[in-house]
Amino acid sequence: MRIALTLALVAAAALELGFARGGGVTEASYLPSNGTSVVVMDFSYSITGSSFRLIVNALRKIAASGNPVGLVGFSDVAYELLPPGTPASELEPIARLFIPLPSRSGQVVFPSSPWAALQGGTRISTGLRLADDSLQREHVGKASIILISDLETASEDAPSVVDAVSSLEGHGYSLHLIGLDPTPPSLHFFEGLAGKQAFVREKTLSASVKHPGSSGLLSGQTPWAFLLGAALIAVLLAANEQWCGELDLSGLRRAR
Repeated sequence: MRIALTLALVAAAALELGFARGGGVTEASYLPSNGTSVVVMDFSYSITGSSFRLIVNALRKIAASGNPVGLVGFSDVAYELLPPGTPASELEPIARLFIPLPSRSGQVVFPSSPWAALQGGTRISTGLRLADDSLQREHVGKASIILISDLETASEDAPSVVDAVSSLEGHGYSLHLIGLDPTPPSLHFFEGLAGKQAFVREKTLSASVKHPGSSGLLSGQTPWAFLLGAALIAVLLAANEQWCGELDLSGLRRAR
C-alpha cells in the first residue's frame, strides 16, 4: 500500500508541475512567423471594462509571438502609438492599462487612460488606413493587421472600411479580427468583408495568460486544473497518513 501511494503522489506532483508550467503565455498561433504585427485598437467610448480581459490576453499573446509590432489607436481619428518594428515587449505596458488596480474598497478601478483624448465616435477605416500607411512608409513587405474592436463603425464609414481592407489585401497584408462582443449586423458586415476565417476565436483568447511577474488572477481565469492537482496531492497525503502511518524503525540498529 505504501509503495502504491508513493507512486501516486509522485505522479500527482508531476501533473501539478505540468499545470503550473502550462499557465504561461501561449503565442497567437494565427500570426505568421518572421512578420510584423500591427495592432489597430478601438479606443472609442463603446469599449468598456467587460472587454478588457480579452484585450489583455490578445496583446500578451501577440507579444509572445516575438514578432516586431506596431500600434495604432483610433476612435473617430487615428494615431500611431508605436511604429512598425517596435519590440513586442512594448505591448506589455499597454496591456497593463487594462488590468484593474488593487482596491481596498472592492471596486474595480483601472489605471488612468493616457489616450482619453482619443475617445469619441468610431471610424474603423481611419485606423486601418493609418496601419497600412505606416507599413508602406517603413517598406514592410510581410505584415499582419490585428483589429481589436467591437466592430461598430459609423454608417457613413462603411464604404471607407471596404476600401481600407481592399488596400491592405492589395499590399499583401493579412487582416485578423478580434471582435469585442460585436452586434449581429456588425459581425455580418465584417464576415462578408474579410471572411469568417479572419476572426480570432474567443476561446483562444479567454484562456489564462500570464506575464512574468504578474498574478495569474489578472487574466480573469481561475486555475481549476492547478487547484484540482493540489487537492489530489492533499488527499493522497491524508490517505498515506491514515493507512500507512509512520515507518517502524525500532528494529534497526545503528551500524558500528
